[in-house]
Amino acid sequence: MTKGAKLIATILAVILLFFFGGLFFIYFFFSAFAPPKVVITENYISTNRDFINGVTIEKIKVDSVGNKNYPVKYSVTYWTSCGIDHPKGRPPNPPDKIYFKEEGKYWWTEGKVNISFIHEGLGRHTSDSTNRLLMSIGDKRFKTCPMEFEKEQWYFITIGDPQVTGIFFYIDNRGKKYQYFLPSGVSPI
Repeated sequence: MTKGAKLIATILAVILLFFFGGLFFIYFFFSAFAPPKVVITENYISTNRDFINGVTIEKIKVDSVGNKNYPVKYSVTYWTSCGIDHPKGRPPNPPDKIYFKEEGKYWWTEGKVNISFIHEGLGRHTSDSTNRLLMSIGDKRFKTCPMEFEKEQWYFITIGDPQVTGIFFYIDNRGKKYQYFLPSGVSPI
């Protein structure tokens, strides 16, 4: 190869490197605006980000289902919440997958409640005038999730991400899983 051909090949390689590097940067930058991807199974919950604020699973009794096939009016009868262990003196390293029946760097609490909610638009509110908070700190800690998913039962899951109102989760009598992701409309910046 001649000196001129080597020079042209080097210049083209540098231009391509900057071009594809710029495309990657643009993709990475704009993907930060998208809500997280969340996968829920009977054994774990995972995300393409992390669970720095933990996870809360609410067992709900449905009063009515909306036109998008998920509950719009319901009562929370039970909740369990996963708290993340953040080591002191070190930067947090929260998990991106939480197993329900395996121990990890997290712990669980639970509680029984009776709070009615209504979903309107991108958010939810209590149906009575008191606007109660859903949970308090449970008085007992568990190493694994104290709840098991049941067939033909609705759940509402919050992941502590401001871009996500919550996720409705349902398993039908054949074991098929349904997941309805509700973005909050909040921008990450």
